[in-house]
Amino acid sequence: MTGFFKFISYLKSQFILFKSIKFKSPLIVHFQWLKVPQIDYYLLKLIKLNGVKIIITAHNVLPHDTGDRYEDIYKKIYSLVDAIIVHSNNTEIEIIEKFKVSSKKIHVIPHGILDIGQNIDSKKIDYYVEKFRSDYDLDKRIVFSALGKINDYKGYDLIVDAWNKDNVSNNEQLMLFIAGKGKHRKLDELKGKKNVTILNRFLLVEEFLAILKLTDFVLLPYTRISQSGILLTAINEKKRVVVSNIGGLADSFKFGEIGYILPELNYIELNKAIMHMALNVDAYPKEETWNKIFEYFDWENIGLKTQNLYSTL
Repeated sequence: MTGFFKFISYLKSQFILFKSIKFKSPLIVHFQWLKVPQIDYYLLKLIKLNGVKIIITAHNVLPHDTGDRYEDIYKKIYSLVDAIIVHSNNTEIEIIEKFKVSSKKIHVIPHGILDIGQNIDSKKIDYYVEKFRSDYDLDKRIVFSALGKINDYKGYDLIVDAWNKDNVSNNEQLMLFIAGKGKHRKLDELKGKKNVTILNRFLLVEEFLAILKLTDFVLLPYTRISQSGILLTAINEKKRVVVSNIGGLADSFKFGEIGYILPELNYIELNKAIMHMALNVDAYPKEETWNKIFEYFDWENIGLKTQNLYSTL
């Protein structure tokens, strides 16, 4: 019943939005999310009939973690709107190939860096840093982490299989930290490993940031994604990453080496990457590299690019 009321509430909010558009007659409406695309499509059509141009930001090619369920309706939506903002060139190519959308309609504007610790008491973060360091014996260890909600698309099967190889699983210098809520059939295979810590629960923001600060390398062997909030948060903390070459995961590497891009998406390559990064743990990116990355993902620059798109339309 709760879902029903949420649905009715959403319909009501969209009706109010359309009334507001009718009353104020804007030149452009920019949508960041479409929660019920089958219904939102008809709202978009009504907006277009009123002479208003529409921009949609495609944070992902299709709604996150839904497979191809919405492919047909998004083909209609992408065809209808006047402009599509994507966060990476890979996403642009995927939309063009999958939906036959004109490249002139698509505009690449990056998603900004995420600083989730802005309003957090740093003393609380420091407390958890020391607690985790002591509780899990992290001193003098090279820490690899997989953080956030546990989902199949994040490549946990690859992480488990890569870590289970003897060269990693028997290496006491290394520690794998998996922290976040969710289920995955492969995680049980890591139980009992002395160099694995699994916190399978919801994390406080302070806990998340503490683990990130203790991390040397963040593992992001994602199988399907356009852009990652975990990646953008890790970059904000100047953390090195191991990424698959999909979506915008590898975009930062055009400014310099900040970790490792997997040449192929399988556990053997991930195992090689883990060993390579462990052997080169002291090879930190230059400050100049981080400065270029921060400039690229700067929210003010992103705002100007978005404003320029509005002006163009």
